[in-house]
Amino acid sequence: MIKTKIFFLIITLFVSNTFAKDYIIVQSTTSTANTGLLDLLSEEFFIDTGIEVRAVAVGTGTAIANARKGDGDVLMVHSKDDELKFVQDGFGVERYDLMYNDFVILGPNNDPAKIKDKKNILEVMTVLSSPDYKFISRDDYSGTHKKELSLWQESGLGIPKDSSYIKSGSGMASTINIANEMQAYVLTDRGTWIAFQNKNNLEILYENDKSLFNPYGIIVVSPKKHSHVEYEKSNKFVEWLLKGRGKNLINNYAIEGQKLFFTYN
Repeated sequence: MIKTKIFFLIITLFVSNTFAKDYIIVQSTTSTANTGLLDLLSEEFFIDTGIEVRAVAVGTGTAIANARKGDGDVLMVHSKDDELKFVQDGFGVERYDLMYNDFVILGPNNDPAKIKDKKNILEVMTVLSSPDYKFISRDDYSGTHKKELSLWQESGLGIPKDSSYIKSGSGMASTINIANEMQAYVLTDRGTWIAFQNKNNLEILYENDKSLFNPYGIIVVSPKKHSHVEYEKSNKFVEWLLKGRGKNLINNYAIEGQKLFFTYN
């Protein structure tokens, strides 16, 4: 009888260890995936902890919507106002500053709108609102799309209503390819552009403006809203990124000598 109980105990422990959820789901942006950073962090975190990171790389709006439904343990995105609202509504425990880079405006290297000569973002958006120049919008409620909308709004112009304003409804890579094909202007994060292979005749034409700052935040999904979330493992991931080896990996990540993201002190 005792041997039988021990046998069943061993079987139970084996089954529970075999099928234990030793992973977390991270809802993240396409920019972290397009640059290769997300894969690197996932691989190295697994090496350090044995916890697998299963990443879902989508636009920020979709990532937040997924996390609100409980389809994720950690949120890693770049739309600060929406992130703070996520926490305020009780879906996230706390928002932490993770890293940052900036947005840039790309266009044909002959720069027909002459935005390279403009002194500020208001002048740039004003000339890009002209029907004479095509502008490609992601139109997908991603962090980049949200930033674009804020630039139109803050410039007091509103979104152009004519056919020169083209909505791609797709990710950053596809949107840049469309801009390439149509000789158009487009907003992108710098990291994605550095990692992008199909640059053709596009180049950065406007950059280094404080209004183009691009902060990324990280949030653990609240177990009070979704009791199934892997709260302890998620906190371990956040701690590893903010104070552990993950922070150094982010800060040292580069492509062809160019850093893509910067961590906070």
